[in-house]
Amino acid sequence: MKSFFNLWSSHHRTRSTKPTMARHASVRAGLLGVVLTCFFSLNALADDLLKPFSAEFTVHRNILPLGRLTLSLKLKPDGSYIYTAHSQPSLLANLFSRNEVTEESQGRYLEGRIIPHRYTYRDEDQQSENSEVSFDWQSALAATTSQGVTWSQPIGDATQDKLSQQLQVRLHLAQGNQQVSYQVADGGKVKTYHFQVVGEETVASSSDSYRCLRVERRKGDGESDYTIWFARELGYLPIKIERNQNGKLYRMMLDKLRNPEGSLAAESSS
Repeated sequence: MKSFFNLWSSHHRTRSTKPTMARHASVRAGLLGVVLTCFFSLNALADDLLKPFSAEFTVHRNILPLGRLTLSLKLKPDGSYIYTAHSQPSLLANLFSRNEVTEESQGRYLEGRIIPHRYTYRDEDQQSENSEVSFDWQSALAATTSQGVTWSQPIGDATQDKLSQQLQVRLHLAQGNQQVSYQVADGGKVKTYHFQVVGEETVASSSDSYRCLRVERRKGDGESDYTIWFARELGYLPIKIERNQNGKLYRMMLDKLRNPEGSLAAESSS
């Protein structure tokens, strides 16, 4: 259940480059941007798309309800942001796993770029899996701390963390890009994530429908592992995410969306 809650980052246990390090969870949502065509100012896009919000999603495995995930974005006038993903298992899923997980990315967006400063992963049930990634842009290094051990890896000037890439991909899709790639600081080494637009579809709920870009995601040289639907009229917010794994279909659907003033902007049931 945990692996799906972190959206596109396909969090799994990884080995650090330190031989003494045990496997740790590099959980949940990189940027070596393959920037294609820019139709208008990215600064204007950031002002239009990157607004504070709180979105609630329901998560199912086939027909079994697994729980809920809440995404929230807070912004300050200086461009700094806090982007948080908080997952809670349902009562039924809680019989098998009590994992309540919080991921958080802190950074800022400047001149159309998402610049992460710090990423944290906290598992309330398995604290040995907690980790943190700090970005030192002057030294071009990302320092990862897990299980009391810290190690560093070199990064490029557009590297993202596992949550911040979710903000950057929204901006690139709004530009009209059909294919983008991101480098993500994720534990033992930098990983590459690829997003490819494969079509447009209308995603319906009981209360509304949204015109979406259908996007497939893959990691490195692997095959597509996630399909994501980004709603144009919601600032390219992902409203539906699916993953087929071991014969099971995992689905995450938008349930509620609140705008910066706190009023209900969208509500559906799944």
